[in-house]
Amino acid sequence: MTLTRRTLLQLAGLAALPALVHADEATITRWTDALLQRGLQDPPRFFPPEERALVRSIADGILPRTDTPGALDVGVPAFVEIIVGEWMEPTERDAFRAGLAALDQRALAMYGARWPALDPIQRDGELQWGESTVDTTTEAKRTYRRLKGLVLHGYLTSEVVRRDVLKVNYIHETFRGCVPVTAPAPAARRTGGMSHA
Repeated sequence: MTLTRRTLLQLAGLAALPALVHADEATITRWTDALLQRGLQDPPRFFPPEERALVRSIADGILPRTDTPGALDVGVPAFVEIIVGEWMEPTERDAFRAGLAALDQRALAMYGARWPALDPIQRDGELQWGESTVDTTTEAKRTYRRLKGLVLHGYLTSEVVRRDVLKVNYIHETFRGCVPVTAPAPAARRTGGMSHA
């Protein structure tokens, strides 16, 4: 059986749903949508141009445009930049940025070019290295995997992908089993009619 990219994304989206069940789906959806929309309307300015270009090229390599929108089409790089710039703790942010630099240095050492300048074959080689179990403790590998997680999260939760690719419709009401239920008021007694002695 051959898996198409669309099928793979649908499976990935469905696999993510159990983790989201424990949170309020409407809240997660609104939060992610707000960040993606903000990123498209008011691009963040946290990354310097070289880091922004690196994140864009890796995101595009992970999820390029095919018969479905790619990561760049739904604003994933801006989503990543907002998360890193505004939501990560300073030490976590510093480690992430150091990892981005390590990814770029690795590409430079391997191919004599930085990530954004890699040709498709070289880029594919770096993506395969990122997916492999080799060097899993290196800064570059840890950051690649963290970046991939952010790319997938931003992509799979974007409105366009949810609606048009995954065909997922969230129910925006949450069941709350702890809400007290009151007994209905007793019916008024009927008067008149026959009485029993």
